[in-house]
Amino acid sequence: MLLLIAATVYFVTRPQPEYEVGNVRTDADVVEEIQEAVVDPEAVLAAERRAIMEAEFEKLKLSRRNLESRLNRLKAIMWGKKISREETDTINEQMKNGYALLKFQKLLGAYTDAEQINAELTQIEFINNFLKEVEDRLRKEWHQQ
Repeated sequence: MLLLIAATVYFVTRPQPEYEVGNVRTDADVVEEIQEAVVDPEAVLAAERRAIMEAEFEKLKLSRRNLESRLNRLKAIMWGKKISREETDTINEQMKNGYALLKFQKLLGAYTDAEQINAELTQIEFINNFLKEVEDRLRKEWHQQ
């Protein structure tokens, strides 16, 4: 046991070989080649595309949250209301579409470009606007009673 402790202390405190760290030389041609290789136009375009996609995805996430809260509010407002069959079917269809979009949410990596994100954003905003009109009308009827 004493031998093990002594060996450990020796390896921790033993003198290290002398290296000249400060005398590193670089060739100017090699540095220029490295700098040229770093600036890749495809990488710049990919970074710009990714930034645009991230901005669109943030809008999509906000729109999804708004749709989810609208669906929950509308469900509470419609509880016990007497609505015509045709109108109920229309509202029910839009609510099903909204819940389907929220249930199977794609993450950012599932999209190849901002156009796909924008297409889903358009669908969500359409459903959200339709349900907002229904909610406003039902609230107006409720306040008139």
